[in-house]
Amino acid sequence: MKKFLIAGSSLAAVAAAGSAGAVDVTLGGSINMGVEFGLGKAANDLQIGDAYNEVSLSIAAAHTTDGGLSFGGGFTMGTAAEIKFNPYTGGGGKHAIKATVDGRTDILANLWNVSGGGSVDVDDVVSVKINSAWNGIDTTMTAYSVAMPTFKSSNICKIAGRGNAPAGLLLSSVNDTDGNDGVTGAYLAAGQAFNGLMNSTQGASANVNATGKGVVTFPNSVAGNNTVTSAAVFAGPFMEVMMASSETKMVVGVACLEGTEATDTAFYMDNASKVMTVSNASIYIDGGFGRLSLQSSDYAGGVSAIAGAGDAADIDPDGLVVIAQGLGILGANPYLAVDLARGNSLGDLEVITGGTIDLGGLSASIDVALDNPTDVFGVSSWDLGATYALGDLALAFATDSSTDWGLSASMAIAGFGVSTTFGSSGADPHTKSGITYSVSATTALNGFGLALGFDQDLEPTVGVSYDLGGLVLSAGYDAADKGGKLGATLSF
Repeated sequence: MKKFLIAGSSLAAVAAAGSAGAVDVTLGGSINMGVEFGLGKAANDLQIGDAYNEVSLSIAAAHTTDGGLSFGGGFTMGTAAEIKFNPYTGGGGKHAIKATVDGRTDILANLWNVSGGGSVDVDDVVSVKINSAWNGIDTTMTAYSVAMPTFKSSNICKIAGRGNAPAGLLLSSVNDTDGNDGVTGAYLAAGQAFNGLMNSTQGASANVNATGKGVVTFPNSVAGNNTVTSAAVFAGPFMEVMMASSETKMVVGVACLEGTEATDTAFYMDNASKVMTVSNASIYIDGGFGRLSLQSSDYAGGVSAIAGAGDAADIDPDGLVVIAQGLGILGANPYLAVDLARGNSLGDLEVITGGTIDLGGLSASIDVALDNPTDVFGVSSWDLGATYALGDLALAFATDSSTDWGLSASMAIAGFGVSTTFGSSGADPHTKSGITYSVSATTALNGFGLALGFDQDLEPTVGVSYDLGGLVLSAGYDAADKGGKLGATLSF
């Protein structure tokens, strides 16, 4: 006889107890519905926007053996209005539709033996050799249709300053024979260059400046051949650029933005109505040796990201992530995680390692991404983080190999929860730099909730809610987005 225990809370836990042991199944989820609205510069009057609805469901199961070994797993289901896919076939082509059909249903024939002339029973024939290939009734046929496009190189360049434009350079249209045609040592006229700007020896430089200020070297180029292919080239007397500090400058010279990689192409299908998708599947085994986990979702290691810092050594899987976590001394928990993507050789595996040490309220974590599993000293990136908790006070710090850093603090005071986050980012090439921060305060009384916050641009956010016990009614406004939401969420 089996006994069932159902606990009513935000999660429904179902425990089935039998002679072979107990399996705990946890079911949770939420239904979130509402409408967006616009108010502010983006909408002079109050405007009702799109309605939204989101459904999520999580299922987890766990079991512990008599020997103390525990194992389990889970997955998440949710609604999606858009599906991302990479339609690569086994042959490398990309198609929108794949059609399959079972093999031929019958063999019809009227046959006689070459030797003796006797009749051959057609029911005994299983395949026929046609055009040097055996064809039978049990072969599945596959056809691909609606070929998907690929992106070609899409370079765009700007040349500015005094220069020498060769004869035949055309601007604005193919009928424009003025502009930069035959310019020598003068400021270039503004417009798009259609012809004559690039050559095989200097690529995008086009003799812009005799001192060499207009030379651009492109990756994988060879000496004397830095040609930009499939480029849209624009000219002008000056060029405006924005610096990482958000400052703008007027400059001369040449600047090119390189094109796209066809192998990074992903396709998105917009659904007429939302469909259910399954994600974040995982299985684990836990024992005295530590924990072994398999999961399909991203793995961030032991360092929690703060304000964009601490996320350099993460795994964004192309396959299945295998995580081995050990139990060390003094609260240390080392781990090793590997992304087992299809077709990867040993040298192509994405690997991160590290660990966490817990000393009471103080803990520290480190994540290290390896360049190549065959070279344990090949470190490509790293994250470092620390947390400290004492009563209602919590502090956290994170930094990474990109020299980004982030600080966060939270505290509960007299029924109010106050939290703040500071960070610095932009050390990578061509990215903006500066200090970012946000401050928020929350409080709740008799089911009513209030949240206020602002960021480094002093853009405020405000939210109010009312909890009816499982059903939460909410309204909010974000000045940065010039809009907000009205909605209700049912959790179980």
